[in-house]
Amino acid sequence: MRGQKKKRSDAKVDFKPTIPLSLKDSIERLADITNKSIKDVADHLIVAAINNLDIISSISKFFQREIRFNNTLYFGASTNPSIKKKHPPGTCDRISTRVTQKTDQLIDALAYALRCTPHKACAVLLEQAMLNYDIINNFVRNHLMNGIDADRLNELQKVLNYINSMSDSDEYSWADLLSLIVREVHAPVTSPKEMVDEFIITNWRDNV
Repeated sequence: MRGQKKKRSDAKVDFKPTIPLSLKDSIERLADITNKSIKDVADHLIVAAINNLDIISSISKFFQREIRFNNTLYFGASTNPSIKKKHPPGTCDRISTRVTQKTDQLIDALAYALRCTPHKACAVLLEQAMLNYDIINNFVRNHLMNGIDADRLNELQKVLNYINSMSDSDEYSWADLLSLIVREVHAPVTSPKEMVDEFIITNWRDNV
C-alpha cells in the first residue's frame, strides 16, 4: 500500500517482560559488572536460553500444545502444569530488551506451546538463563576474553585456581571472579584490561 513503510529485515522487536525483582536485580548486576547495557545482557540471556537444549527440555513439561522447536518435536497436553505463576503485589517489575526477528519468532513459538503471551515466554527464558551456570559463566568469560590478552587471561586463571584451592565450599566461577574484581578495584577504570591490571597488581600478584 502507498504510504506504508516496509519493515526492515534487521529491525529489532521490543519486549518488556514482567519478572521478579530478585531476577531483575541479578540481571542489572550482571550488566553492571560487565559494563554492558541491561538490554544487551537480557538479549544475550534470551538467545542463550532459547538455544539451550537442556533449558527447552526442562520447560517442555509445561507445554500445552505440540511444537517442533529447533528440529526437535515436543508433545504438549492441556493436562500439563501451567507455566503461569502468581506473584505477590510489589514483587515484580518490567525489564526492557530488544531481540532480532528470528529470536522473536522462536519466542512466539514457545508462547504458543506454553499457551502464554510472548512476554511471559520471554520472562521464563530470562529466569532459566540466570539459573544456568554455564550460560552465565561463559558470558562473563567471553567478556573478559574480548577485553584482555592471553597473558592477562592466564593471570586471571591463576587467581581463580588460587581462590578455589583456598575455598572449602562451592567452586568459584568466572562470574564470581569478575564480581570480586569489581568490588576490590576502587580506582576509575575504562576497560577490562585496566581493571584486570589494577586487580592483579594491587591485590593478587603476591598470592598467585
